[in-house]
Amino acid sequence: MAITGMVGGVYVSDTSIPPVPFLDAATTADAGYKRYQVTDPAHRYWPLNEAITVKVNGEEVTEGFALEYAGGYVVFDEALLEGDIITVSGKALTLAQAGGFFNWSIDLDGEDADATTFKSGGWKEFKRTLKGWSGSAEAYWGDTRFFDSLGQVVIVKLFVDAGPSQKCLEGFAIINGDGIESPVDGLVQETVDFTGTGPLYVRI
Repeated sequence: MAITGMVGGVYVSDTSIPPVPFLDAATTADAGYKRYQVTDPAHRYWPLNEAITVKVNGEEVTEGFALEYAGGYVVFDEALLEGDIITVSGKALTLAQAGGFFNWSIDLDGEDADATTFKSGGWKEFKRTLKGWSGSAEAYWGDTRFFDSLGQVVIVKLFVDAGPSQKCLEGFAIINGDGIESPVDGLVQETVDFTGTGPLYVRI
């Protein structure tokens, strides 16, 4: 399955600034009281190898939810009550935009393992065991920002609406390819390839 769009951005962690600790950061709930996002934008992107602590009404909880490290969300399995207070503690990355691109394309991947048993009635059965995503994009070449990011874990934001809504797909990815073309009658362009590490989140 492929998804395409026109505008995107790559954000990298400012390596001169170590991850910044934050304690009991406030969150904002969605209408269903299942998804809570850290209110302060500076605390919304968490290192993949850092522990995140979630509290409900001041009490730490360790299950019944999932974390979205890109975007700063806590997603509960069941809806909470309207008056519940959710706070998050951990460390946040300081991001800097490394570049922008256009004409992006994302491929969502999966592998199916054979799960046939004697109860399958002679029919083959499969179970989805692995999910992933990868993509490519084009950029006007101006400096070495993308080239310097080769092999690094970056945050990719792929906009489906470049207007005020900022609807996008986002996630952590590794830039694993960067080709530069210099046409005779046009601007120098780069083709950037990247592979997702972890989920791709839909912000629509």
